[in-house]
Amino acid sequence: MWWLGRALENSDWKCIAYAVMSNHVHIAAIAGEEPLARWSRRVNTPFALWMNNNNGRLGPFFAGRAADWALGPIAATSTIAYIHNNPVRASLVERARDSDWTSHRAYVGLSAVPRWLCVDEGLQRAGVGNIDDFERYVDGQPIPPERTKANQASRALRRHGQTLEATPLDAEVPVLVRRFGRLRPDPGRVLLHAAELLGLEAEAIASRRRDPRLREARVVVAHASRILGLTGGDVASALGISQQAVSVMQRHVSPPLDVCRRLCESLVAEIRIAGGT
Repeated sequence: MWWLGRALENSDWKCIAYAVMSNHVHIAAIAGEEPLARWSRRVNTPFALWMNNNNGRLGPFFAGRAADWALGPIAATSTIAYIHNNPVRASLVERARDSDWTSHRAYVGLSAVPRWLCVDEGLQRAGVGNIDDFERYVDGQPIPPERTKANQASRALRRHGQTLEATPLDAEVPVLVRRFGRLRPDPGRVLLHAAELLGLEAEAIASRRRDPRLREARVVVAHASRILGLTGGDVASALGISQQAVSVMQRHVSPPLDVCRRLCESLVAEIRIAGGT
């Protein structure tokens, strides 16, 4: 638990419940901006090294990658209760309050609250009026709603074109459809349309010349291509540059929005004419 606490204290995630079992750990947390894999690595790596050193072994320690589920507010109460009842379901204790290996005792005032455990936040999200009500609810061993694995939802959505997944609410995953996401124009056509729109030669835009107008044209192509659903590799191939350079332009260089809009509209019009719509 020491490694978990240290990792969470140095991240922007908020832990609201945990259970440490003999072969797995359950954690309920409010996600921050830092990727899950980054702070969890600060827990898993030193723990695996410590276990290997103590047991005189080498090689991977964990059997597989951790599974992550995104849950909505409706599931908050039952999920916390489910985590606190891990030792009960394993027949290790009769009640959740009898185990020292979950956050339940901290919730009901039977042990000190670690600095990294956000009990007040957990109770607020659980929507329970007082500690007695919370403990009675946990003792009832409620089952959380069916959970949707975030990575499974992501893979399923990719089959429908360019989409973005919003924060899942319990078992349902709201989907944000990216504008123009289903259109897959030839990256070379994006370059040609940009050249015509800006009064430049396509070969010059795709060259290594450092003329300010050519630089701006590359930025326009990079941003318009992303709007149209093309990948960084598509753009890099069309412009003859690296994907890293494309990523820098898309992330850190603001494009002329009006030019990007007109370029996208030009490509869309061409696709519609070609498709007979």
